Amino acid sequence: MRRLLILLPLLAAHPVWAQANDLNAAIADALAHAPALAEAQAGQAEAKARLDGARAQGNPMLSVEGQIGAGRIDNEGFFGFTARNVTPLALRAGAEMPLYAGGRVAAAIDQAKGGKAMADLGLADARSRVMVGAVAAYAEVLTARRIEARFQQLTTELAEVERQAKLRFHAGEIPASDLAAATARRAEGEAGLAATQGRRITAEAQFARATGHEPGNLAPLPPLPATPPTLDEAMESAHRANPALAQAEKGIDIARAGARGARAESLPTIGAFAEATRTRDQFFPDYRADAMAVGVRGRWTIWAGGRTAAKIHEADAGVDASEARAREAREQIDTAIISAWTGLKTAHRMVEASTLRASAAAEALRSVQLEAKVGAKPTLAVLDAEREATAADAGKIEAEGQRLLAAWQLNALAGALAP
Repeated sequence: MRRLLILLPLLAAHPVWAQANDLNAAIADALAHAPALAEAQAGQAEAKARLDGARAQGNPMLSVEGQIGAGRIDNEGFFGFTARNVTPLALRAGAEMPLYAGGRVAAAIDQAKGGKAMADLGLADARSRVMVGAVAAYAEVLTARRIEARFQQLTTELAEVERQAKLRFHAGEIPASDLAAATARRAEGEAGLAATQGRRITAEAQFARATGHEPGNLAPLPPLPATPPTLDEAMESAHRANPALAQAEKGIDIARAGARGARAESLPTIGAFAEATRTRDQFFPDYRADAMAVGVRGRWTIWAGGRTAAKIHEADAGVDASEARAREAREQIDTAIISAWTGLKTAHRMVEASTLRASAAAEALRSVQLEAKVGAKPTLAVLDAEREATAADAGKIEAEGQRLLAAWQLNALAGALAP
């Protein structure tokens, strides 16, 4: 008990030790580790900075500039001034407030808002992809490990069958062909084990890449997440919440704001200003001048040689292209939803069928083993039953992992993954 009390603070300080490494933990680790998320978050911060810059275009601007120096002025007696050393000084302070920009500022703000929204959606899309990738890596590790364990069991059993076949061959109970078949099946089992070991090593490496740490002991596959009950509901959810589709539709708003900005180039700009200046020794010794002015200034380009019209045509073409991309994105999402929905339903049926197959193959293996013990079945029949049972178990394990992944993929496309 005393040792347990000593270990409790250590377990609290290391939650990875204190709790099982389940799917939720793997997803959380992947979200914390993924470079794609870091990139998307940086893009989000960049878009926010652009939005702040666009909004700042409508704020007043204050500026101060000046210079001071040391020199000598020689007017050669003009106006009676003699040559003298001077300290020329010039200061200017000004403020300007945009009053009317023809819609340029509003269009820039709308474009930046659209860019910020697209960055947010890009982050959501990246999160969905990372989460589905973590589920795939988790399921693949468990699948590969279980299949490897089944092949290890098969290899052990085949080695025992080969040993018994050798004994029976030397006793004259079976022909050499049966012994050769047992040896061949044992080698086939070892080859299958080597393949499953390679798959397991690859799966663990992919898991480490996704989460930033080795898989360790993993909890079994969790129950399936709740998915949209019908295809129509899945489609409706995707149209409402799929991040990639929302990005494409937001691109239309950005393009339209760009078109408004291009048309605003042909309109005047008006702003209020206030300026104050202070000048010393700029022209004559002891020269002094202070000034202040308040007013309104404007600028209007009456003719730009076709530049503005070209920008408008370019922006209009960008709107058309954005609308086409949005239509294409919707069609792609619809196709992907149908594929994911069908894939999940197929995965359900595959799990059911593979479970029945595995049960039947296990029962057949037991029957053949009993019959072989009394001499009713040859050794080759046992080996065939072993191989069939192993293949059936592997198929069942594979189908369960694929079903879980299919459910998460459907939810990701439908925009139904939890944040």
